[in-house]
Amino acid sequence: MGVAFRRLERYSTPTPDGNSALTDQTYSVRHKRSVYDGFMKLDLYEASLQQGDRKIEVVREVHDHGHGAAVLPYDETRKTCLLVRQVRLPVHVAEGNGLFLEAAAGLIDPDDADPAAAAVREAGEELGYRVHDPEKVSTFYPIPGMVTEQMSCFLARYTPADKLDGGGPDADEDEMIDVEEWGFADLWRAFQSGDLRDGKAIVCLMALRIARPELFD
Repeated sequence: MGVAFRRLERYSTPTPDGNSALTDQTYSVRHKRSVYDGFMKLDLYEASLQQGDRKIEVVREVHDHGHGAAVLPYDETRKTCLLVRQVRLPVHVAEGNGLFLEAAAGLIDPDDADPAAAAVREAGEELGYRVHDPEKVSTFYPIPGMVTEQMSCFLARYTPADKLDGGGPDADEDEMIDVEEWGFADLWRAFQSGDLRDGKAIVCLMALRIARPELFD
């Protein structure tokens, strides 16, 4: 069976009302009520969607906890990179093992000059390393159907001499973090086998493999 699709001949950004010139879909949004306001905010919204003659009304939960920054530091001489492993309760609930390998990341603080500064700060706090030359890979929505967060991912450089005094992560009171140094060839195999499943780390890893394939030999 063939799959029908419509080819888009050009790229167009959405108009100020949020609608795109490349689709006949239109919509309007109304805030319904706040459900929870703590570390994160959870609100209910009503939306009217229309495409041609079809019209539907929907209610959606929207989770807001701010925006984040992630970083994958790498040492091009030794062909290594730094990641963290920590307990993620949603992963435990989903599959029973919450010890999760991921890129260092955190929310962008008001005091951070920009997402790159947040990524550098998180590397110091979670990895215990001073990183250099942050290079933006991408900013994307990890869960666009429910969460407002935009995640900005960066690559950055480090060497063994960049380890901060104290020798380990400066974890928050409610965190326990292990820092792991991986060779790129091993990390790529972990991705291929499904052992690396953190979206942030995968985005950074893919970007580096495209830009610097020689690091994976």
